[in-house]
Amino acid sequence: MPELPEVETVINILRPLIKGKTINHVEVFHDRLIQSDLPLFKTALIGKTFLDITRYGKFIFLHLSDDLVIITHLRMEGKFRYTTSSEPRIKHTSCLFDFTDGSHLAFDDTRKFGLMYLTNENDYKDVKMIAKLGVEANKVEEKDLATIIKKIHSNKVIKELLLDQSIMAGIGNIYADETLYASKIHPLTRGKDITDDKIVDITKNAKVILDKAIELGGSTIHSFHPSEGVDGRFQEVLMCYGREGDICPNCGTKFHKIFVGGRGTTFCPNCQIDHDLEKAIGVTGPIGSGKSTVLSYLKDKGYIVASADEIVHELYREIHIKKKISRIFGFEFDIDNKALTEKARQIMIANPSTKKMVEDYIYPQVEQKIELLVRQNPKVAIEVPLLFKAHYEYFFKKILVVQVSESSQLRNLNNRNENIASGKKLNADFHYDKDNKKIVLIDNNGDLNHLHKQIDEALKIEE
Repeated sequence: MPELPEVETVINILRPLIKGKTINHVEVFHDRLIQSDLPLFKTALIGKTFLDITRYGKFIFLHLSDDLVIITHLRMEGKFRYTTSSEPRIKHTSCLFDFTDGSHLAFDDTRKFGLMYLTNENDYKDVKMIAKLGVEANKVEEKDLATIIKKIHSNKVIKELLLDQSIMAGIGNIYADETLYASKIHPLTRGKDITDDKIVDITKNAKVILDKAIELGGSTIHSFHPSEGVDGRFQEVLMCYGREGDICPNCGTKFHKIFVGGRGTTFCPNCQIDHDLEKAIGVTGPIGSGKSTVLSYLKDKGYIVASADEIVHELYREIHIKKKISRIFGFEFDIDNKALTEKARQIMIANPSTKKMVEDYIYPQVEQKIELLVRQNPKVAIEVPLLFKAHYEYFFKKILVVQVSESSQLRNLNNRNENIASGKKLNADFHYDKDNKKIVLIDNNGDLNHLHKQIDEALKIEE
């Protein structure tokens, strides 16, 4: 659906084309388009001249002589089309204004959801559909938005609030996603949980994004075009909307997509953290560092514990996943067959593209399992060897990174009968963001008492 920038683009294109044009005849081919008296609409406009075109939110106002005003909304796919053709009507034309100079203004609407309503200069702002609109999204003030979002609609989620035209007029799905991404707010955050600083971010970013979109002629998405032969360019710089599966340019996480109020919603889970999920304890570190020992201690402390490796193994046993992985490898894969798992490992070492295909398929499956585990358990700890590579940081309030010397690491691997010479790397294979405030380094070079004391201190567990 065209939003504020697209509608602004439409009126800027249309104004010089029809201003000063006088209507000779009006034809309506889809009666439901006209929300006011249909016979009056057809007759009252004859002989009237277009004086100006203005806008509020997503609504367009066509101002005519004798103080008449047509309120119109493009809805999903409505388009105005100015033409001098001798056959101006096309398949989806819902309404046609014929001008005295032989030119025409058509309203084409594939979905037939658009509307027009005839009123006058004195009353058009009081028509119900206009009177209920909130302040325009690129003009809203922080204090007003804070009152509406945090007090009046405190239990609604922010994505729904941004789409509510009675709160802010002009924002739709595209610019709601873009504004929330720029403001680093999860779309399911409730109004009451939006901080004052985030209210400032919303108002600031909405203005910047909408103004930039207007400058670039809006976004041409799917079948919407502001005018025949004219495309907007803002879709070329969209940061978030419609980019499910693409990589977030800020943190490298893949964009996710959920549905909020029936609307597809794209977001980055690590930049736009859902704080209801950010409650688990993460355990990670290089191979042979002692992650399982840490996890075992947390289990003794009353945590529900899980291992991402175990989750992966369980997933590989599911029939539909096993079939998908088998197609990727080109042979019948079985996670419980050591020879086949080694064959698969060698294929991934030799073919990075195959490894990426496997990871791109299995990581989201693991992610779903972890999310379910975290949502269902208030006190959970999860060992994730590839936590940072998979960008699962957003599940955890604290991440315990277990560190160990290479000599201890080798000893641990030998005790596990790991074939170290088979291509496994040690600490060089493990990287993390040292500036991540969630990270707590755990030194596992001492005895168990030393290890447990560090964990207790990190989690502030009282003995």
